[in-house]
Amino acid sequence: MSIQKFIFSLVAALFSILYILFFYYHFAQQEKTAAAILRAINSQMLETSYHLSKDIKSVGDVASLRAMLDRIASNGDFIDSIFIHDEDEILISTDPFRRKTISTNLIFSSGLSAYDKLEQIEAIEEDIRFYEGKKATVLKLTFVLDKDEIALYFSERKSKFLLYFGLAPVFIFVFLWFLLRGFIAKPLERLRQFAYYQSEIPKAFKLRELETIRYSMVQTFQRLENEKKELYDMARTDMLSGLANRNALEEYAHRLIANSSRENREFAFLFLDLDNFKDINDSLGHNVGDELLKKISSMISEALRSNDFVARVGGDEFVVIVEKYHSIMELTTIVERIQKYLAQTWIIQTHPISVGSSVGIAFYPKDGRDLISLMKNSDIAMYEAKNRGRGRYHFFTEELNKRVQDAISLDKNMRKALENDEYQLHYQPKVDIKSGAIVGAEALIRWISPTQGSIAPDVFISLAEENGFINELGWWVLQDAIRQHNIWRNKGIEIPISINVSAKQLLEDNFIVQFKKLLDDNDVDPGKIDIEITEYLFLQHSEENSKILHELHDHGVTISLDDFGTGYSSLSYLKRFPIDNLKIDKAFIDDYDSKRGSIFVETIVKMGQTLNMKVIAEGVEHKEQVEYLSKIGCNQYQGYYFSRPLSADDFETLFSEQSH
Repeated sequence: MSIQKFIFSLVAALFSILYILFFYYHFAQQEKTAAAILRAINSQMLETSYHLSKDIKSVGDVASLRAMLDRIASNGDFIDSIFIHDEDEILISTDPFRRKTISTNLIFSSGLSAYDKLEQIEAIEEDIRFYEGKKATVLKLTFVLDKDEIALYFSERKSKFLLYFGLAPVFIFVFLWFLLRGFIAKPLERLRQFAYYQSEIPKAFKLRELETIRYSMVQTFQRLENEKKELYDMARTDMLSGLANRNALEEYAHRLIANSSRENREFAFLFLDLDNFKDINDSLGHNVGDELLKKISSMISEALRSNDFVARVGGDEFVVIVEKYHSIMELTTIVERIQKYLAQTWIIQTHPISVGSSVGIAFYPKDGRDLISLMKNSDIAMYEAKNRGRGRYHFFTEELNKRVQDAISLDKNMRKALENDEYQLHYQPKVDIKSGAIVGAEALIRWISPTQGSIAPDVFISLAEENGFINELGWWVLQDAIRQHNIWRNKGIEIPISINVSAKQLLEDNFIVQFKKLLDDNDVDPGKIDIEITEYLFLQHSEENSKILHELHDHGVTISLDDFGTGYSSLSYLKRFPIDNLKIDKAFIDDYDSKRGSIFVETIVKMGQTLNMKVIAEGVEHKEQVEYLSKIGCNQYQGYYFSRPLSADDFETLFSEQSH
């Protein structure tokens, strides 16, 4: 039920109750009035009858009473005429035309109300008793009622009642209806509409209580609107940088894709990632990193045009959408401007910080028709930019995408291969140059796939390093190599085994504890285990690396520096870290017969001799290389000239043949 219907029903109910009360009062008053008239007429009749009984001595005296009866009839408002009769003979009458008597039986009917009696009887009568001598005589005194006067009297009262108690409530009802409708119903309806639609604020109301409600609703809705706007902005704003976040990016991209599809135009989707940002967080703390991100976010916004879009979608990852550009040159100018701005030296809490950025670029619709594919492909292009040296940008291509998809498939298969026992360790002999005897072996992992055959280590090792699988795979290599060492030891083949350990695995929590436990559980002499590391380990966490290597070395394990000279070689490494063996990379051995190449090889050998380190040449394939290495004092070599990497059984056979 609506407010207006409720108020109308309420007023109508009140009006009906009032009318019932009014009509009850009207009929009650009408009855009281009729009873009063009857009592007055009866009283007048009784009084007249009494006086007549006193005054009449004989029937002949009746004629002398006309004047008195005329006076009584004229003074009685509701008496039409009076007559006295004896049986059927009228003796005297105030109405000269009256010839017949009137029946008065109705006056005695007790079942009628006073009003009905007054309305229906025509006359009332009373006995006049007197004595003529000793004879008792009875005459009848009749009052004829003035029906017209009585009807007129009650009609006038009814008209006044209808005027005062009939029409007045109607006007009161109408007045109350419009009053309640104007001051309550309509304001409440406007409040209901305002609460539902909140489109138009109602004007101030007259009633204080309703105005208080209206004012409170206005204040509440304004507060809710402000809070909704704040929540909307918070849900679409990155709290740290103040840039748009991933939610805002999705909304913007969906609108842009719809418009671009309709207008058949392209736009560029850029995925930007800061280079080496993790090192800043690790070395200087997250508070410094956060402040740097704020400044970088502001700088990216300044470097872009007003119609370009930028969002922060990860820790140090940003998405830039460039809509309007006339050529690829203009687009690359924008990218280069961003990278130039970011490449400056930032001063954060007195720390000078240099940070670069790698950018991957994909195009709609060529490289993706939805946000997910554009994000994926620009991310792929960004990682290609990092792989090519960081601080540069790269465009997404199908060839690049295929490479990434192949890497994803390789990652999946590589993990399954460990579960399916598809990996094997092959062992390449280390040969003493002077004696030609096998003095050690390097454990090299091989992946023998039942569907693809042998998969080269350089195909999957780099991916394992990248996705973290190298830790799990590295422990398998350590366990299997030590297991094989015990088998050979029981067969009398007691030679050191060199095991490659990646920097990530070496820096893994509890590596030292687990490695020592592995040696103890298998009762292995630490001196028979050689850990091969690369120069990449020295690039980061040098203090932690030094501690780990010294602890391994103190435990008896020897340390070999693999691929020496190809990376970030520095004499300070050889001075600070406990290196036992230097391994010369194959690239230098292949170039031994050139003047420049021989200088490098001889320098490394002499440096090892000076530092009391053994020098091992890798990738030796010709007799002339062995003779040259022997001439310059190299200690050991390994390579296809002596033997390719062999399975454990083939290595045993080769070792036995050489021993005999």
